[in-house]
Amino acid sequence: MYNYDSLWRIMKEQGVTTYSLINHYNISSHTMRNIRHNENITMETLHKLCQILHCQANDIVEITFSEEEKVFYTETKKRRRR
Repeated sequence: MYNYDSLWRIMKEQGVTTYSLINHYNISSHTMRNIRHNENITMETLHKLCQILHCQANDIVEITFSEEEKVFYTETKKRRRR
């Protein structure tokens, strides 16, 4: 799961609006919808946001794993060791 709460905080601190991202920096409204709904965006868009906001990717998005994903990756890791 993706969480963009830090993006909204950085945008507010820097006075960057959704309007400006769409109309001045050519971030698509579809991408902004994905961000609002904590869905994935492309690495290219993440890079562009980092340039606009002068920050790093981990300043924009936090990736968390569901319990099911944690179990899956733990089991996969165990199988690789065998």
